Amino acid sequence: MPRNNKTLYEKTLVKSFDIKTASKALAYLVFREVIEDVHAEYNISQDEMKAMNKRAVNRAAMFLECLEDEERFASLVSLLSLGTTEWDNPKETADTKRFLQFAEEWAEELRKIKDKSAAEIYGLYTFLYSDRIDHKRT
Repeated sequence: MPRNNKTLYEKTLVKSFDIKTASKALAYLVFREVIEDVHAEYNISQDEMKAMNKRAVNRAAMFLECLEDEERFASLVSLLSLGTTEWDNPKETADTKRFLQFAEEWAEELRKIKDKSAAEIYGLYTFLYSDRIDHKRT
């Protein structure tokens, strides 16, 4: 079996992602982080959370795949928008600013530690993440 010779840095900080990776990231951002408080408050089981996460990832992949075809994407957005006519428009919030700042810091730290081990990089992620993102939102 051929071994992938990319460094962890190269695997972690890439310029583009495939649909599988991007859909998981999108589902995590728009679903998992948002529903985590509900998970604890309403005693949603791990199996139920896993099923909801899988559904969110599958839908995120479908959405991202539609980006490849402008007409199909426009049709999908038009269709999905029908259910959101009463929703507020998006705005930048402290939460979104925190995520963007964390992403910038993460990228900067990854550039600094190109030759570090996976454990060292995970330790940095854990430190930065717990310090920057508050899971107990008010």
